[in-house]
Amino acid sequence: MDDTHDELVKAYLEYFKANEAWERKKSVRKYYAVQQCTKKIKKISHQRNLEIREEFYNFKKETKKK
Repeated sequence: MDDTHDELVKAYLEYFKANEAWERKKSVRKYYAVQQCTKKIKKISHQRNLEIREEFYNFKKETKKK
């Protein structure tokens, strides 16, 4: 199973492909594909942001103890 960072990278690569197709020939289907990819990136990046924040606060607590 991939961690959130890997999921984010994969989602970006999917977006890149969908966006290239959209730029070559615009259509309703390609429009929705790009929109779906950006929504997925937004969701995964929010989750990653929460993970990073939690790791930072745990790190901060550990350094204060020392």
